[in-house]
Amino acid sequence: FGSVYRGILSDGGVSRDVAVKRVAETSRQGWKEFVAEVRIISRLRHRNLVPLIGWCHDGGDELLLVYELMANGSLDAHIYSPENVLPWPVRYGVVLGVGAALLYLHQEAEQRVVHRDIKPSNVMLDASFNARLGDFGLARLIEDGRRSHTTDIAGTMGYIDAECILAGKASVESDVYSYGI
Repeated sequence: FGSVYRGILSDGGVSRDVAVKRVAETSRQGWKEFVAEVRIISRLRHRNLVPLIGWCHDGGDELLLVYELMANGSLDAHIYSPENVLPWPVRYGVVLGVGAALLYLHQEAEQRVVHRDIKPSNVMLDASFNARLGDFGLARLIEDGRRSHTTDIAGTMGYIDAECILAGKASVESDVYSYGI
């Protein structure tokens, strides 16, 4: 998608830390992922999703998404670093948090969603180490009354289920598989 920067957003004398995602100008899928992310995440409200604060498109190539800053970074920074090992109660909380986010996306949201890219780098940890699912650039809405399949393969190799690869379709079951990895 591009680079992520730390910033400060001031509003009426109140300042807060934010994360600003900038679409890479060289990204082929940049505009499509930007639109998908704004369209989908702006409809969703859940304690285990990274909240979108705002977005910016200047009419040119500049595409920005502004999110609440997750103070403890992404889960992969803790999984793959011997210095940042999470205690077992925190790990348990992360598993429950991501599971709650998926339950909301798949069954409880007014418009259900298939994320299609569940992986540790898309699970963010807030200041209290609560898990927040982010990066909805590959997500798709599920139409009511239809099967929960999308039309194309998307995601990160190693986290995509075999059925998705063979059939060329992602589903809520694909998200659950990726969650289990």
